[in-house]
Amino acid sequence: MQRLVWVALAGAVALAGQGQPSPQELIDAGHYKRARALVEARNSNDADTLYFMATLKQMWHDLDAAEKYAERAVAANPKDARCHYRLSDISGERAQDANPFRQMSLGRKFKKETDAALALDPNHVEALFNLMQYYLHAPGVIGGDKTKAAGVADRIMKLDPRKGYQAKLEIARTEKQDKVVQELNQQVLEFQPESFEGHLTLANYLAGPQQKKYAEAEQHARAAIAIHPDRAAGYTTLAVLLVRQDKLQELDPALAQAEKAVPDNLTPYFRAANNLLDRKVELARAERYFRKYLTQEPEPIAPTHSQTHWRLGLVLEQEGRKPDAIAELQAAVKLDSKSPAAQDLKRLK
Repeated sequence: MQRLVWVALAGAVALAGQGQPSPQELIDAGHYKRARALVEARNSNDADTLYFMATLKQMWHDLDAAEKYAERAVAANPKDARCHYRLSDISGERAQDANPFRQMSLGRKFKKETDAALALDPNHVEALFNLMQYYLHAPGVIGGDKTKAAGVADRIMKLDPRKGYQAKLEIARTEKQDKVVQELNQQVLEFQPESFEGHLTLANYLAGPQQKKYAEAEQHARAAIAIHPDRAAGYTTLAVLLVRQDKLQELDPALAQAEKAVPDNLTPYFRAANNLLDRKVELARAERYFRKYLTQEPEPIAPTHSQTHWRLGLVLEQEGRKPDAIAELQAAVKLDSKSPAAQDLKRLK
């Protein structure tokens, strides 16, 4: 555990030497562990700190704590649109797994806090995105309206083209408008040719099951890395594409580059290993990568250690090492009783 803490703090210290970024900048770059270390070190109850504590607790799926921090943030500064937005976002996430009665209550809270955020800041892009989602997914009896959703997406596009494309893509996917999805993915770089998110979105789209244009996708993944070499997402996509193109001789150097650039996020190792497992090639290498990934705490949106033990168990099974495979599957279930490893464990026993 100490090693995990020091890895996160080392990343924060390294960045501090370059002029310490804000918690929001770290979050935007996917450095959630660094942001957590920075915010927790404040030891303060001001609205800004409470907002970020709520944000990070939400990222780690501790929604009870996240809601309490968000409510305290709103109480500390009821005129801060961000705090109302965060509370609305947490309510929306809680509603996803709630029973129907609770969903109605949380849905009303979600809408109330979204409206409060937009009353304070009509151009709050994240709150507008939440409003778009509400109109898009809510039943008509409680205010759902796909026409209004499209109108809000247009408004977001004018304020922030990157987020606007995300809004329009979500509408197109929800409506199963495959042609529109394709057109939007092709247009995503027209407004911002040097957009990290644009290159990455297009790379992942081109690498998807319908396109499988791996060489072209690789170009965009490398372009994303060139724009933000300090972010793990570009390396993660590149690692997947190298496996899918059988460029295995390039894999170790690419992962070493990723680890040097972002030492506290080993997600590229997991994704490379997972794709090797799916293709049933280089299983010894997949095992090595999975074990590497288990050496530190993952970022909250990255694969969990339970998922890693599960996939490692399947690698070991493929290698004919049944007792070792069972041990990894048991580790996965111990960390997460709902893990699909439970079914594989029954099968192997």
